[in-house]
Amino acid sequence: MNVVIFGANKVGRSIAEWLLSDWHEVSIIDNDHSKLQDTEDELGSVVIQGDATSEEILRLSGTSRADIFIAASDSEAENMVSCQMAKEVFEVDNTICLIYSEENQSLFQLLGIDSVIDLTAVSLRTVQENLNVDVILSLMDIPGSTPANLISIRISEGSETIGETLSNLSLPNGVSVKMIIRSGAIIEDSVEDTILRDEDQLLVITDSINLDQLKELFQ
Repeated sequence: MNVVIFGANKVGRSIAEWLLSDWHEVSIIDNDHSKLQDTEDELGSVVIQGDATSEEILRLSGTSRADIFIAASDSEAENMVSCQMAKEVFEVDNTICLIYSEENQSLFQLLGIDSVIDLTAVSLRTVQENLNVDVILSLMDIPGSTPANLISIRISEGSETIGETLSNLSLPNGVSVKMIIRSGAIIEDSVEDTILRDEDQLLVITDSINLDQLKELFQ
């Protein structure tokens, strides 16, 4: 499977790492040289420097033969445009766009993007419809011989994890917390040492077998 990812941030790199470990073909696009250097040091020569809203850069990254295009950068506008181009210009079957504001979700869906994932506004109703729990929402499956999930975990009021840091918690094997979303702000640096608060939203990559343990831990 061929996957093109726009965004060399922690989410993009983490998805790429899972895919590469299962021998899928991956390309990561970003304009930020330092992020691309970190990505190349971590994952090898899978990076393309440039503007993911440019047809030339998308073609150079292999979008014309991609099975999936994932827009995971920090810019909603650029995520939208790159996904539209992947769908309309390169006819990618499956486009996934990450957004950070609930009011744009309907617009992005109307534009023909296959999956729109709102990282900051996960409603209780949506959670119940997806997993029938009030803590965890499954955002995206990461395929492979060892399947994984990109999930959102919201820390419940009264959870024993409030006031703790992730480094002090006994997280199950195969769980990796990539960022904390707090009141619309994204915490990517020093995630392991950030003191947790109620209503914090954790973006996590995990094996599916750990979901029940994570739910119990953060309730």
